[in-house]
Amino acid sequence: MTHIEKEAKFLVTDMTTALSDLRSVARYSGTSYIRDIIFGTEGVEKRLRLRIEDDMKRCHVEVIFKNKIATEDGIKVELEELIYCGDSVDEARRAIADQGSFKEQNSYEKMRVHFAADGAELTLDVYPYGVWLEIEAETDLIWSLAKKLGYKKGDAIDSNADELFLAWCKTHAFKEYWDVRFGFTGKG
Repeated sequence: MTHIEKEAKFLVTDMTTALSDLRSVARYSGTSYIRDIIFGTEGVEKRLRLRIEDDMKRCHVEVIFKNKIATEDGIKVELEELIYCGDSVDEARRAIADQGSFKEQNSYEKMRVHFAADGAELTLDVYPYGVWLEIEAETDLIWSLAKKLGYKKGDAIDSNADELFLAWCKTHAFKEYWDVRFGFTGKG
């Protein structure tokens, strides 16, 4: 299954305000722990993402090909192709092996707070190195919700989690880790 995802991402500097604002425009729909492992291969733009998501009721595992195809007016547009969906990390890793010579490049974890509004998915992603709000919907709805939450187009960030982490490391003169976990216990 392939689909196009449109999203805008915004830096959150005040969690208390962000949660209050989100409740004013959207409905809380849950919290989950997410561990993403990114796989790549030399010379190929697409990356594979192995996602292990635990919503405190069950664990869901998926493998998706991700390919950023454009940034339009502050909105990142990605083509996503589902390779595996289930509950087995071993089966997911076999599905990755079936795709060719993809190797693990990096990984990170986050806590995700889910909200829904008017056909949009809003998520507050809490990483070990910062907090970002993502709004996934059609373009007009993204900007309508962003405005209600106090953001403007110029505030949108099209960087992925890896790029945001590298920028954070550079700003704080920290060593780069490629297994980014809460407590920074990952590999250097």
